[in-house]
Amino acid sequence: MIINGIEFDFSTLNANDVDRMLAAQTRQQERARTEGSRYTPESDYPAWLRFQCRIFMDYLDEVLGEGASEKLGLDGSNFNACLTVSKAFAEAMAAEKASASALIHPTEERAQVSAAQVSAAQVSAAQAIPAPMNREQRRAAVKTHPAVVDFRAQEAAKAARRAQLKAELEALDNA
Repeated sequence: MIINGIEFDFSTLNANDVDRMLAAQTRQQERARTEGSRYTPESDYPAWLRFQCRIFMDYLDEVLGEGASEKLGLDGSNFNACLTVSKAFAEAMAAEKASASALIHPTEERAQVSAAQVSAAQVSAAQAIPAPMNREQRRAAVKTHPAVVDFRAQEAAKAARRAQLKAELEALDNA
């Protein structure tokens, strides 16, 4: 991913990277809750700005790699620079998702390619990866094809399996 012209080994399409990002968000939010009460804009505005910068810089270093915040020009005191980098990071993630979405959901021009131009392999590959559905689409699919998409039954089966495994684990612990 390229942020402000600097390339980082991070992708919103890599599950491991996203896991790392979500874990970092959780840690930094917890840190803000625990340490943030010491810093308020009303009592000590400069200290509050520095604290906000440190949280964001630590987050970037955790997600993008050690030293990422320095590479992006953050020094721990300029909150405006942090906001600018945050916006650039969000835009880079959105651009990456949009490019992947363009591959998954072709534009109108690509959709108008004649059947003669599309190979059988491409057709079967397109059919193998269904497009994600939103809630309304899933509900409509359940109404029209209840045997094909039964999320409630799947969730009930998962819950039953969890309960069975939990009971087996408790039996092993008690043995």
